[in-house]
Amino acid sequence: MSQEKSAVDGLKAKLYSREDQGPKRDIRAPLSPSEAEAPVAWAPSQEEEATHDRRGPLEEKPRMPFALKFFIGSVVFFLIALGVAAYMFFGGANLISPRNIELQLVAPSLVDGGKEATIQVIIRNRNTSDLLLADLVIDYPEGTRDPKNPTEDLSSQRISLGTLKSGSQTKQNISAIFYGEEGSQQKIRAVVEYQVANSNAIFTKEGEVAFTLGSSPVSVSISAPQSVTSGEPFDLKVTVQSNASNPIENVVIQAQYPFGFALQSATPRSSNGNALWRLGTMLPGVTQTIMLRGSLDGQDGDERIFRFIAGSDSDETNTTIPVPFLTVPASLTVQRPLLAGTLTLDGQTGKNISSAAGKLLQGTVTWQNNLTESISDVEVSLKITGPMLDKQTVTPGTGFYQSGNSTIVWTKAQDPSLASISPGSKGELQFSFATALPGSGGIVYTNPTVTLELQVKGVRQGAQSGQQVTSSASSAITLASAVALSAQSSYISGVRPPRAEGQSVYTVLWSVRNSSNTLANGIVSTVLPPYVSFVAGQAGSAVTYDTASRTVRWAVGDVKPGVGYSEGARTAAFQVLITPSATQVSSAPVLTGAAVFTAQDRFAQVQVTATAAAPTTIENVAPAQ
Repeated sequence: MSQEKSAVDGLKAKLYSREDQGPKRDIRAPLSPSEAEAPVAWAPSQEEEATHDRRGPLEEKPRMPFALKFFIGSVVFFLIALGVAAYMFFGGANLISPRNIELQLVAPSLVDGGKEATIQVIIRNRNTSDLLLADLVIDYPEGTRDPKNPTEDLSSQRISLGTLKSGSQTKQNISAIFYGEEGSQQKIRAVVEYQVANSNAIFTKEGEVAFTLGSSPVSVSISAPQSVTSGEPFDLKVTVQSNASNPIENVVIQAQYPFGFALQSATPRSSNGNALWRLGTMLPGVTQTIMLRGSLDGQDGDERIFRFIAGSDSDETNTTIPVPFLTVPASLTVQRPLLAGTLTLDGQTGKNISSAAGKLLQGTVTWQNNLTESISDVEVSLKITGPMLDKQTVTPGTGFYQSGNSTIVWTKAQDPSLASISPGSKGELQFSFATALPGSGGIVYTNPTVTLELQVKGVRQGAQSGQQVTSSASSAITLASAVALSAQSSYISGVRPPRAEGQSVYTVLWSVRNSSNTLANGIVSTVLPPYVSFVAGQAGSAVTYDTASRTVRWAVGDVKPGVGYSEGARTAAFQVLITPSATQVSSAPVLTGAAVFTAQDRFAQVQVTATAAAPTTIENVAPAQ
């Protein structure tokens, strides 16, 4: 041991000695350059590389919560149970299944309207159990009638089938009369209601069948001109014929008029608004005719379409047909007149014009040559008729008024411009007249009108020289009712005559008169001055007072024609308390403001008004205005 230690110590001393020990000999083997390249890292084998690409980076998979696993399992179990139940019920595994019931409706593809039709219903029970308390319910389309009583509607029908044995088949024949528009699609729906043993539930099996309505029970034909002149009257003939083998109850014809049509007359008279005719019961093969006369206003070349609807309806309050059989159109072309004439009254044009009774009306006749050639010897005539016409006020302008037939005539003798009218030329002729005041001559007319009928004619020149051309127009003036309102005051109690800061009570009496037409929703109102207080209204007079606006109001309601003329006026009264101020000394203070009456004229379809001057402390009757 001591020897090994001394050898080590000697080696250390020699290694760390500072003395020169002579040249050292390099005992390492000599090195030479090499072309070989060493890899930087170990390359994976092909198996390792394939395994790495296929698996990708390793990630830790999250664990599914137990609650989620339980929920998914429950849903899967429910779906499996539902599928099994559906298969058991609908697939026939169960004893009773609607799929094992056959419901078939057999009907002709084309059914004539108004004639009895038969539909067969076939029911087969292919279940292994019976169907208990079975009923067959039939739903019919709108307008179906009972063949046993064609006047009664048949909307639904219930037929008791009793028990349908397993494997059995039953047939039911049902009959009905179908109505509707020709060519329309109709549908019948059938439902079998049944129960099963040991259950109170009601199960159903549905079926339906569709068919087309053939010929209508009635036919409608229209005879009308292909073209009409604007403003000139023409005729329409509507022929209705029964095609049914049984009587048709409550036959109705409804007309739909185009824009610009004015009906002048109808034979027979319509049942509602000049557009609905109730023809009653029509026996097989019976024909009825409706004649219409009217005029069309329109531009040259306008096409207007009339429609006539046939149907059945027992409710006389209806204004339209709930169950139509068919609709027949008629097309007309409007042509402008060769020689046109139009009427204007107080700036108003049209078939119907409203005006106040007793008013002076200014009128204008406008004529125009629409030809490409001249018209000569033009004659214009205007006939004015009506019981309210005041013949003494007729002013014919340049024309001549023939009082015998109440006609104004303009010819080339009165107006030289009518001797020859060049193409496209037009001109105007003036006239005026007034209507009589209500009660004139002791007569009050109800729903008064004044009718104006214009006719323009001349002789055509040029290629068709000598041919007469004509044009006509008409207007009806509806006269609104003349209304008068008066206000009267009378002393009741207190200081008389009134003094400053003294109190006096007066009664104010309102009176309403009405001439010719029924007035609706009449109201009289006034506002009290600040020194007047409302006391009370007459019992039963419908007079009320609004404190906030200081307005006294009388709800007059409807006012009949002739009130204040052929019978007593409508009146209402109320009391007021007046406390005059010193500034009103030597004057007659008013008890109310001016009173105003407003109402709707049912005949003229305009609002009518009347006013009465404010009554004062001087007892008087203010003149009606």
